[in-house]
Amino acid sequence: MTAPQPLKRASIALLRQIAAHDLGNGVLFQPAPRGCRKIDGTDFSTRDETFRLPAQLQLITIEHPRLGVWKIQLTHAGHDYLAKADERRAKHGPIKGARASLIVVDEAVRGHHA
Repeated sequence: MTAPQPLKRASIALLRQIAAHDLGNGVLFQPAPRGCRKIDGTDFSTRDETFRLPAQLQLITIEHPRLGVWKIQLTHAGHDYLAKADERRAKHGPIKGARASLIVVDEAVRGHHA
């Protein structure tokens, strides 16, 4: 099994949100300020360009049911990508660099205020 092509965190978050909110008919995204799209009825929004690479990799399909509205669905490849990403995440654990940075900052703050 090959590792999935790395996507930016925003694209992976987008795929996860689509999977979580799709009840079988896709997820509607409405236009939002600053070049963003928002899942209808939620607070989740992401920039328009976040959709580009998942669409190019055929992980999602994009339809335009109404002017300005996007209907997004995960493809079979998109579901597979998320499954592989979850396996990889479980195998490798959290991002160590980010956690190490937080520990260093936390220790520095505590040491500074002590």
